[in-house]
Amino acid sequence: MAWKPYLQLVRLPNLFTAAADSLAGWLLATGGLADPGRWLPLCGISVCVYAAGIALNDVFDYAEDLRERPNRPLPSGRVSYRIALGIGAGGLIIGLAIAWLSGSKGTIAVAAGLVASVLGYNAGLKRTLFGPVVMGACRSLNLLLGLSQLSDLGGPVAWIAAVAFGLFVMGITWISRSEASHGGSCGIMWGMFWQNVGLIVLVGITLQSSRFPVVGLSGPIIPLEGLIVLLLTALVINLADSRALRELTPGTTQRAVKFGVLSLVWLDLGLVAAVRGPVLSLAILALWVPAFLIGKRMYST
Repeated sequence: MAWKPYLQLVRLPNLFTAAADSLAGWLLATGGLADPGRWLPLCGISVCVYAAGIALNDVFDYAEDLRERPNRPLPSGRVSYRIALGIGAGGLIIGLAIAWLSGSKGTIAVAAGLVASVLGYNAGLKRTLFGPVVMGACRSLNLLLGLSQLSDLGGPVAWIAAVAFGLFVMGITWISRSEASHGGSCGIMWGMFWQNVGLIVLVGITLQSSRFPVVGLSGPIIPLEGLIVLLLTALVINLADSRALRELTPGTTQRAVKFGVLSLVWLDLGLVAAVRGPVLSLAILALWVPAFLIGKRMYST
């Protein structure tokens, strides 16, 4: 298939998780899907910037991938360096253009912060101790993008949720760093720690969702469904991470990273179910299905 290398380049399964973050933010903020003309562009920004960031990641890692990942689209020659660079630059420009056309100063500001974080990470910060923090910030901003058309970005529960997502992704990034070094126990343990800190914060938000409502919440929601989803997700993630820690192979590390990335949709789902109820969370579930099915045939790390 002619398009497959390009879809591999942008990690197609992961694009659905990016859209799930901004959609979750919108649902937290508004409690409905009645205005697709506003939330669809927000999802579009998330997808464009995420795809661009992943493409640029491979552009900046080209020399390293020639040695360690020669089968990937760019080092194998199935996608040219120039086209990959164009996809990266074009995705960032399109994302910013959509934000500008939205007419929302909040959306423009959050999208600009997201683009700046993506560029900073790929341009060199990813090789420093700040790399996982910046990657986590990208995911935090992605969730806040869905709340960006509110003057206060959704209130305290949304800000705390964004921080929790950032901590969780910071953990995924630490584990991902172990992949290239053929499994590093220290990186995996450090990643597990931050993932679980993020999960604990999200569970705390779930338990307190009726006390810290987002804008427009009409009444307290019993968070049982959301709590169950988050706890089951935490179990699956920790099982995958524990296996990677025991076996210390690139394969188990990649699997742990893949589980972590795809589980972000379930974290979105659990949070929405806790704060807005289980019915609206089905919109998030609809994004997980293609991410999971495509992820069985295409790598996500």
